[in-house]
Amino acid sequence: MDKIGHMRALVTVARLGSFSAAAKELEVTPGMLSKQVKSLELSLDVRLLQRTTRGVSLTDAGELYVDQAVDILQRIEETEMAVTALNAAPRGVLRVSCPPSFGTQVLTPIIAVFARDNPGMRIELGLQDSEPDMVAARLDLIFRIGALRDSSLVSRQVGAAPYVLCAAPGFLAEAAPRRVADLAGLNCLLDESMDGYQQWSFIAGGTLVAQPVKGNFASPLTAAVIEAAVAGLGLAYVPRYAVVDELARGELGEVHLEDAAPMSLPVTALYSSRRFMAAKTRIFLECFIEHVDGQAGSHGVTGRAVQ
Repeated sequence: MDKIGHMRALVTVARLGSFSAAAKELEVTPGMLSKQVKSLELSLDVRLLQRTTRGVSLTDAGELYVDQAVDILQRIEETEMAVTALNAAPRGVLRVSCPPSFGTQVLTPIIAVFARDNPGMRIELGLQDSEPDMVAARLDLIFRIGALRDSSLVSRQVGAAPYVLCAAPGFLAEAAPRRVADLAGLNCLLDESMDGYQQWSFIAGGTLVAQPVKGNFASPLTAAVIEAAVAGLGLAYVPRYAVVDELARGELGEVHLEDAAPMSLPVTALYSSRRFMAAKTRIFLECFIEHVDGQAGSHGVTGRAVQ
C-alpha cells in the first residue's frame, strides 16, 4: 500500500470536504480516492471518515490522524525542497521591497553583484517606506529597518543600521550640540518615515534615552531631510547608509555627543512562512550577508546576521 499517497488522499478529502473536489485537485477519479481512504481505514482498523449524502466529516480518530498526517506530509515536502534547493540554480524573477534610501544606497549595489553572478535572474526592486502586503504584491523578500508590524511572515535579522546625527558644517559652526538635552533648543529636521520621529533615541550608559525634538522642516522622505540638512537648515538624525556620500564629501559633518551615542536599528529580512525558501531568495540573502560582512560597514550597514 502507498501509505503516503493514501495519507495525502485523506488529508485532501478532509480539507475540501468532498471526494469529488479532492479527486479533481489530485487528478484522480472519486472512486479511486474512495478506495484509497477505505484501504487506509482497513489497515488501521478504524473509521476515519463519516460519509453521508451531504458530504464527509472526520471522526474523532480521523481528526487525530489528519492532524498528525498534515505535519508528516509537510515535513516530507520541506525535506524534498531542501534537497532540491542544494543544487538548484536561481532563476526567474526575484521581487524585493525596501525603504527608498536603503534600496538606493545599500541594496542596489548588492543587486548588481547578484545579477552579474546569476544571469538567469531578473530582479524587481520596489521602494516603499511602508511595509507592503507580500502576497498582494507577489514579493519574495522584504527588508525593513527597525520595529516590525505584527506579521505572519518569517523574520531574520541580517544586519544593523547605525544612525548618525549630522548637519552642514556651516550650521555646526554656529550651533553644534554637545549633549542630548541641547537638541531641544536646536532646529531638528524630522524624518517622518522614522518611528517616533518627534523623539530621537540615543544610547546612554547602555540605556535607550529619548529626546523630544522639533523643527521647521519635516518629510516622509529621508532623502528630502538629507537635502535640507546639506542646505544648512538644521540637524538630521538618519541611518548612516543614507548619508555615506554626503559625509565623505564633507557636505555634512557628524556630531559626537558627550553623553550619548546614536542608536542602531536592526535590518530585518521578511519572507513567507515556509521553512525552506526558494533557491533564488536563499542565494540572494547569502549574497546580501556576504556583502554586508565583507564591506565592514563602509556602506553604513554592519553586523553578522542573527539567526
